[in-house]
Amino acid sequence: MPNSTTLFLQCLMGMQCKDFAIIAADQTNTQSIIVMKHDENKFYHMSNKLVMGIIGDPGDRVQFAQFIAKNVQLYKMRNGYQLTTEAAVHFTRKTLMEALKTGNPSMVNMLVAGYDPENGGQLYTVDFLASSVRVPFGVHGFGGLLSLGILDRFHKPEMTEDEAYEVIKQCVFEVHSRLFVSLPNFFVKIINKDGIRDMPIITPATYILQAQA
Repeated sequence: MPNSTTLFLQCLMGMQCKDFAIIAADQTNTQSIIVMKHDENKFYHMSNKLVMGIIGDPGDRVQFAQFIAKNVQLYKMRNGYQLTTEAAVHFTRKTLMEALKTGNPSMVNMLVAGYDPENGGQLYTVDFLASSVRVPFGVHGFGGLLSLGILDRFHKPEMTEDEAYEVIKQCVFEVHSRLFVSLPNFFVKIINKDGIRDMPIITPATYILQAQA
């Protein structure tokens, strides 16, 4: 099995609320002990109201995410309607499971965030062992583990988008303060009835400006 270290040295977190879902991922790309870039986009739009956040080995991450995203889009072209969040997650899990059974697994962990008119905001966690579950909040990586207590304490289904973004900022601050790996930049997206919206990138300067305000 390939080295799974990169699964834990990256960070992915998200929350599901009544009217939206919010998801955040670090933007660091490393090769061994070398940092290649701090502006990597680890999000893939599967539809206009469905986003996959994915971390792991760079090769597996890009190849797997593009395969899933393009097949979800192909389904919409063929059938005239897009997959629900639950159906897209089921297809993702099935693809991971088939790769696992061949002995050549994709070393990736994911959070899939979407919005459906009937069910509102939705968040699913999927890991490289092809296990999947719908969660009110979810994390991957060491940084995510540091954030889990904050999400558990402050998550409420009735939160506003601004309140949810503030909780994510608290989580990122904890990652910056306590994790031995440098993950300076976090990209944040909100998915609601109007589609997908980018939020301001969270960096160490975010807290400096917040303290000066």
